[in-house]
Amino acid sequence: MKYGNEGMDCKKYVLLFLGKAWIAALAAVLGGVLGGGIYLFSHVAINGNREYRAVSKIYLTFAPDESGEIYQAYNGYTWNDLMATEPILNTTMAYLPEDYTEEEVTAAIRAEILSDLRLLTITVTTTSPERTAEILKAADLSLVELGKRAKEFRKIEIYQETEPALVAADPRLLQAVIVGAALALTLTLLAMALRYVLDDKIYVPGDLKCITALPFAGFYFGGEAGEGNLSGEGGGKAAAGEGKAQETIKRAGEKKLAENLQKDLERNRAYLTEKFGTLIVYEPEKNQTAAEGIYDDLRKADGILLSVPYGKMDRTTLGYRLEQMALQECKIAGILIRDADMRLLKWYYNHL
Repeated sequence: MKYGNEGMDCKKYVLLFLGKAWIAALAAVLGGVLGGGIYLFSHVAINGNREYRAVSKIYLTFAPDESGEIYQAYNGYTWNDLMATEPILNTTMAYLPEDYTEEEVTAAIRAEILSDLRLLTITVTTTSPERTAEILKAADLSLVELGKRAKEFRKIEIYQETEPALVAADPRLLQAVIVGAALALTLTLLAMALRYVLDDKIYVPGDLKCITALPFAGFYFGGEAGEGNLSGEGGGKAAAGEGKAQETIKRAGEKKLAENLQKDLERNRAYLTEKFGTLIVYEPEKNQTAAEGIYDDLRKADGILLSVPYGKMDRTTLGYRLEQMALQECKIAGILIRDADMRLLKWYYNHL
């Protein structure tokens, strides 16, 4: 456990997460779309799971009743149960072919009073348009028969019958979308949390403490940290100048913070120059070994400022490079973090 007692920089991890929060939001949207799509595919696109629905409107003409008991007896809650009782169900079954079962018919029919007590809505849902139409017709005819024989009614009439239509969606579609979005969001958040916990890349000076006691000299955007620049691929002047830094700072709009960081870097550079002599900036690359002769140039320098790329080099790689430079007797004066994200630094150093 090399970094077992190091602790976590929660502020850094929160800021890194917020910078990628759009991934979690996108995952939730895609999860909702996927959940709804799977539900529609399994309940609509697959022929065996399709549902067809038809609706009829039945007008009830009640017999005169001064007590009002009839209206109470035949309310919206009662009709759904009445459709499954013997007087109505037996008549319904009599209008249907023999291959229909009472359980199928009872499960398919829903009866309800939506507003007016005299208007009954019958809804039939099955997996076949033919069976939906036949059950609806049989149920309606059984109610007409009820109106003829029951003393509570003067008559029952069929006002409207619709043709069976494919059920494209129902309230469970919303549930499928919510479940898909919740699962995708949860898995994405767990994956992002695991990624950031395991991430050992260097973002802020605190990431350097567990691998080296070398001082952090400042944030470096090119051009002014030392007299010259050596890249990991070989010698030469710095390829990146102040233009990129000024563009980054301008885009971030954090001029005050940038000015404070630049002042700190200049102050530290002046002190290290007085202490070591002429300084050069060495920029090692993560996935490349040091070029031939690079250590010869580094040993000639009075002092070296090691420039670590922000968010690209991990601590293990940096530790290895430091060991190699120590073995080669290179005099490292301090460490820089180059091309840092000014937006993160703004919130990380909110008092600078």
